[in-house]
Amino acid sequence: IKDLKIHNNKIFVSYTDEIKDNCWNISVIYSEFNFSKINFKKLFSPKECIHSEKNIDNEFNAMQSGGRIVAIDKEHIVLSIGEFRSRYLAQNIESVNGKLIKINVNNSNFEIISIGHRNVQGLLYDEDENFLIFTEHGPAGGDEINLLDLSNLNSNNFGWPFASYGYHYSDKLDISRKNKYPFLKSHSIYGFVEPIKYFTPSIGISELTKIGKKAYIFSCLSCKSIFFFDLDDNYKFK
Repeated sequence: IKDLKIHNNKIFVSYTDEIKDNCWNISVIYSEFNFSKINFKKLFSPKECIHSEKNIDNEFNAMQSGGRIVAIDKEHIVLSIGEFRSRYLAQNIESVNGKLIKINVNNSNFEIISIGHRNVQGLLYDEDENFLIFTEHGPAGGDEINLLDLSNLNSNNFGWPFASYGYHYSDKLDISRKNKYPFLKSHSIYGFVEPIKYFTPSIGISELTKIGKKAYIFSCLSCKSIFFFDLDDNYKFK
């Protein structure tokens, strides 16, 4: 189980799903909310999956899978899907992996609304500002807080795995892998969206929530702390 969301008298659950033998992705089930019996049905289940052994980069991590759910109106939820360490998929617009996806809860139609994500673990819709603000796990360093303006989806590529303020886990990594995933430190120079905040070293950034007008808190796993922050009128950290 990755996340659970109750919205408009429905309950939504995301989970890592073995769609084929040893081949995984994120699916969503839903049900009308009921205190005596919950009868779940599939809402979203992608046809593609990442094989745990037979994949291009010979790496697999089921924890790097996203799965966060947030509702943005009565008819739509947004789901984060990680790339299970098949990093290249985050920039492949034909893949749902490494993306934020808007799903219609009435007919299961979906669309990709942003790309270039590694592992979004905190996701919040700020109705007053009409944006998504979300936290994302980086590699060795480079945890991020990002913002997606839902009224303007032209800038919706967040750079992973080409741009990251983090580093590869090992200095002994094959040079061809480092060339394939260079982790360029600037995002904007290369046409990607800059995080509004990043953390190096990583703090194990987790869920966030709103506590006031442009005021939020988030938690972190490795630092075992809660942080408070505000955004200014330009949506930058104060």
